[in-house]
Amino acid sequence: MKRYHCLVIVFIIFLIFPVGARSAASKPVTVAELALYQGTDRQQLLEEGAKKEGKLTLYTMGILTQGVQLTVDAFEQRYPFIKVEIWRASTQDIIARVNEEFRMGKSFADVIEGNDMSDAVFIKAGLLQSYQSPALASIEESAITPSPGGGSFSTGFRGSNVSLGYNTKLLSKEQIPKTYEDLLDPKWKGKIALGSVTGPNWLGVILDTLGENFAARLAKQNFAVHTVSGMAVLNMVSNGEYALSTTIYDSHVLESKKKGAPVEWFPMEPVYANLGKISLPKQAVHPHAALLLMDFYLSKESAKIHKNAGYSSTRLDEVGRASYKRFYGPKTLEDAKRWNDTFNKLFLKK
Repeated sequence: MKRYHCLVIVFIIFLIFPVGARSAASKPVTVAELALYQGTDRQQLLEEGAKKEGKLTLYTMGILTQGVQLTVDAFEQRYPFIKVEIWRASTQDIIARVNEEFRMGKSFADVIEGNDMSDAVFIKAGLLQSYQSPALASIEESAITPSPGGGSFSTGFRGSNVSLGYNTKLLSKEQIPKTYEDLLDPKWKGKIALGSVTGPNWLGVILDTLGENFAARLAKQNFAVHTVSGMAVLNMVSNGEYALSTTIYDSHVLESKKKGAPVEWFPMEPVYANLGKISLPKQAVHPHAALLLMDFYLSKESAKIHKNAGYSSTRLDEVGRASYKRFYGPKTLEDAKRWNDTFNKLFLKK
């Protein structure tokens, strides 16, 4: 009899609460639940929520004319019911602003387009929400910063690769050094320029793959260190002040070549890849729209936009994907400090 009563109760529940109502009750409510939701109705759910939100705010360290604005324009064309407000600033300024917003308990950023440094800072401070995206399956694993609880804290979608840039009027491809070991050749002593901004990351690859003893030997080559950006060093190479530099972005070379500069770029493996990364703040105000934008940033369309701007993509299905080995990092603030301190000690000690 008791079993009969239980079956009757279950039957009544099914009559009162149809399947749609029961599944609706399990829909994500919080930002965390929404970010990690993987139901088959995810896209529909995000679009419905984004229509109500109507907008989102993107904090970006990227160059507006080199991918950011074109990506946002394409996103707004696909989702005309979402308006993206962009705040562009330096890495230091965005780190400071996001930290201050969280301290005050009010966030304005819905999506952060950052880099390895901001990624390390925000993760250590516990400011990022891990998320899932169908696009993650198409991203190379080393470009994903996994969360212990599942999903990704931050995902690289484009790369600016740092390696050897040279003046084609002064050197042919056959004459340039091809490996890190080639840089130890006495003929390069005092003849290679380094940038102080990109230099620590370039050295980080050497420290983590060849060791500090090798880095110390390299420092004895007396390379000329300039306390300027990688682009400024490339300009020195372009005008013939130096024949080559090992701290040059491939995207900068591409832009300079379009303007007629006699420069070329060569990948000395492994190549340091400065990742543009997309992440979700825990306090995102417009999470539905934010997740749609993050999906778009990791899409094929975004990869094409950034490739045309001179960047490499982290998508495994990238057309014409470069075969050279990349090195991503720093993964932690401790790594960044070690790279920077060692660079200063070995190359700026004079």
